[in-house]
Amino acid sequence: MAVIGSPPGAFPQLTITQSQTWVPPQDGNVCIHVVGAGGGATGQNATPYGGGAGAYGKIPTLAVTTSGSYTLVVGSGGIGGANSNVYSAVSGGSSQVSGTGLTGTKTAGGGGRGNHAGQGSTNGAGGTVSGSGEGWAGNTGGAAGGSGGAVGIYGTGNAGTSTYHTRGGGMTDAQSGGLVMSGYGIICGGSKSSPIMYFPNAQKGASYLFTASDLCGGGAVMRSSSSATFHGTNGGIGGGGGGCWNVTSAGARGGNGGDGIILIQYLPW
Repeated sequence: MAVIGSPPGAFPQLTITQSQTWVPPQDGNVCIHVVGAGGGATGQNATPYGGGAGAYGKIPTLAVTTSGSYTLVVGSGGIGGANSNVYSAVSGGSSQVSGTGLTGTKTAGGGGRGNHAGQGSTNGAGGTVSGSGEGWAGNTGGAAGGSGGAVGIYGTGNAGTSTYHTRGGGMTDAQSGGLVMSGYGIICGGSKSSPIMYFPNAQKGASYLFTASDLCGGGAVMRSSSSATFHGTNGGIGGGGGGCWNVTSAGARGGNGGDGIILIQYLPW
C-alpha cells in the first residue's frame, strides 16, 4: 500500500523508502523506527518454503539539529525463487541507521530466504537486531512456514504457517490502519496477511500474484496445473514471501519479500 505520511494534526512523519543521507529539516526530538526487508520464498514442484520477516528496531527519542547528518540504508525485499533448483530465492536486505549523536550503526536485519531442495529444504529465519546505545531495542522477525513470517513490533514476529486450516502468512502484532497511521512514537501495521490458497481448477494461462498488507507475511499458493503460472503471495512491507507449489516447477514462483522501511517521527516533547 502507499505510505503517504502522518495522521492529521500529527508532528511530521518522514517515510524513508530509499537509502540516502538525511539532514534534519528542523531541530527537535525524533523517534526512529527501522524495519528490515523480508526474504523471498521458493517456487517448486515440491513442498514450498517461505521467507522470514525483517527485524524491527526503534530509537525512542533522539535530539537532532539541522547541522546533523545521518546515513539511512533501506533493505530491498528478497526476490522469490522459481523453477525448483534453477533460480534461488534471495534473502531480504538489512535496514540501518548511523550518524550524528548515535553510537555506531544500528541494524534491523533482513529475513532469510526459503531454501529449495538442493539447499536443504528449509524455511527462512527472521531477521535479527544488532547495535546498541540511545535506547535502541527491537525484535526478531517472524520465521516462515510454507508462508512468510511477519514483523514483530512488541515481541518476536509471528511465524507463517504451512497448514490449510489456519491463516497462512504471519500477522503483525501491531495491527491497525497501516503504516500511514503511525505517529507520536508509535508504528502501526496492516490487518491483512494472506491465507494459504489452493486452486482446485486450472485456469489456462492464468497468473496469480497478491501482496499482504504492511508488516504481514505472504501466504503459500498450491495448485496442480501444467498450464498456468502461480505465484506465492508477496510479503507486505518487511514481511516474508509465501512459497508456491505446482505440479511443474516451471509454473511455480515464490513470493517476494517486502521492502524494508525507516520512519522518522518528530515528537511534541
